[in-house]
Amino acid sequence: MTEPDPAKARKKARHTSFILGALGLALLLYGLFSFLQADAELPGAAQIDVSASPVLWNLDNWEEQETGALRFVAGLELTSAEPAFGGLSGLHISSDGKRLLSVSDQGDWLSADLVHDGIKIAGLENARMAPLLGPDGKPLASKYEQDAEGLDVTKDGFACVSFERHHRVWCYELSRLGFEAPAIPISIGDAAAGLEDNGGFESLVILERDGAGPRLLLIAESPRGAAGTLPAAEIGKEGIRHFSLKEEPPFSPTDAALRSNGNLIVSERRYSPLAGVGLRIREIEAGFLEADAPLEGRELLNAGQTYSIDNMEGLALVETEEGRTFLFLLSDDNFNSLQRTLLLQFEFRQ
Repeated sequence: MTEPDPAKARKKARHTSFILGALGLALLLYGLFSFLQADAELPGAAQIDVSASPVLWNLDNWEEQETGALRFVAGLELTSAEPAFGGLSGLHISSDGKRLLSVSDQGDWLSADLVHDGIKIAGLENARMAPLLGPDGKPLASKYEQDAEGLDVTKDGFACVSFERHHRVWCYELSRLGFEAPAIPISIGDAAAGLEDNGGFESLVILERDGAGPRLLLIAESPRGAAGTLPAAEIGKEGIRHFSLKEEPPFSPTDAALRSNGNLIVSERRYSPLAGVGLRIREIEAGFLEADAPLEGRELLNAGQTYSIDNMEGLALVETEEGRTFLFLLSDDNFNSLQRTLLLQFEFRQ
């Protein structure tokens, strides 16, 4: 999707109490089974061919590997003759780094096995696509309903997806039903109040807390508040808490993921006809949910048009038993022949 126009000032957030029954019930019913690491194929999907070509990181300096706090590991340009392939927004990588799951802004799932050359991603195999289903078990009928943006998956294979235009969160029992799973609507209270059609919840993170049950973290890319902030919300069984992310123009948030140490990683993009595309990654220290001030964080990476980037929308993290942390980024090509679908892999240097 393209960046939204500057938005009007939003009203001060207010607390709303509600029960997140459907999500809590589903998570209690299904045990610790990760569908992304299972051998069985997900039902309801059609296999497609996806080609992967390696890309350099810095086109002006082929030898550059370290940028900011990240080290470039590998990059792939993904192409397919399948007309539905493209527009990829949300991203999840299994904890063993072997499986990819994504959603597109035209209402489709994409799953695939990641091929590795040592630690580097080298290609995709067994790529499959299927339509996202509504609560009625039918594919979504219009762009207004199909515009999936954020994605996260619990350890037991319960996937949640945020949508814009028609702002909402739906979750899916993928571990039990695969891509034939109908949507389970999740109440988000007044979290979507005032959001622009094309500026909704780009970022969705499932926060899993011991003893408190699962919670959702949502970050929108609009409307920009009067004090230079962007709306965000924490949603859980106890209700909803509104807070904000400090806006740092010209960047807008596109996705987020949580490190095991509790730090939040946020990806952001910028675009202008003159400067082209840009990418920024920032890290917000653990405990951010208790902060009263807008969230800021430190910059990990800032890359412009000389780097192999596009409209980077999907973000995922993989942490190994050896203590290494890998960051993956996926681009949305907007189904535009002048843009690319890129899958990039980095490692944290510090």
